[in-house]
Amino acid sequence: MAILRLLADTEHALGVNAIARALSIAPSTCFKILKTLLADEFVEFDDRTKLYSLGCGAITVARRALDPSGAFATIRSRLEEIAQKYSIAIGLWRMLPNARMVLIGFAEGSNQMRIHMSIGQRLPMLVGAVGRAIAARLDLTIDEMREGFDALRWQTPLSFAQYVEQVEQAKRRGYGFDDGNFAPGVSTAAVAIVDEAGAIRYGLSGIMFNGQHSAATMEQIGEELIGLAHWSSIRLVGQPVRPTRETR
Repeated sequence: MAILRLLADTEHALGVNAIARALSIAPSTCFKILKTLLADEFVEFDDRTKLYSLGCGAITVARRALDPSGAFATIRSRLEEIAQKYSIAIGLWRMLPNARMVLIGFAEGSNQMRIHMSIGQRLPMLVGAVGRAIAARLDLTIDEMREGFDALRWQTPLSFAQYVEQVEQAKRRGYGFDDGNFAPGVSTAAVAIVDEAGAIRYGLSGIMFNGQHSAATMEQIGEELIGLAHWSSIRLVGQPVRPTRETR
C-alpha cells in the first residue's frame, strides 16, 4: 500500500532503489513486492528506463470502492435528463460511515459555461445544500447540529443561527438550499435519499450559477429533485421513500 501511495503521489516514474529509499525498506523486499504488483497490473514497468509507475489495476479497485452498488449507472440517464432540462449540474453523493459523503457521479447540462466537481471528493456530511437536507432528515438536536456545524468550513461563512433556520426551511420545503456559502457564485438545491429503515444512503444536489434561474424556477428545481429522490429510492434502496416535508 505504501508503494502504491508513493507512485500515486509522484509525478514521474521511480526505480526500485528510489522507492526503497523513500519508504525505508530493503531493495530486495521492494523488488519482490513490485513484481507481485506488476503481475496484477497495479504497477507498470518500463523496460527501457527500468522505472515503475502506477498501473491500471488500481482503477478497477478504486471505481468499485467509490460506488460499490453501481448506483450512479443505475440512475444516470434520469439525472442527465433533468440536468439538460434546466441547464444545471446534478451530483450524486454516497454517505460514508464516518459522517462524510463522497461524490460518486456527476451529470451536466448543456451550458457553454459549466460547473465542474471532481468525482471522488469527500466532504463533511452536514456541509452545503446536501448537508442541510440531511440535517433536516436526521432531525438533529441543537447540540448535535452545533457540534457538526463547528467542524464545517465555508467559502462564504454563515452564522449557526442562519444554518439552523435554513435546516428548518429544508424541513418545510423538502429540499435544502445553499446560496453561495459552500462555493461563491454557485447556488445548490439538494435532497436526501433514504432506505426503508430511514437511514440516509445518498444525496442529490442540483448545482447552478447564482442568478441563472428565477426564484420560481429554483423552487421548481427543488420540487423536481424531490420527485427524483422518490424515483431513485425505488431503484437504489428497494422501495419508494419520499423526503420528509412538513405541511405548508
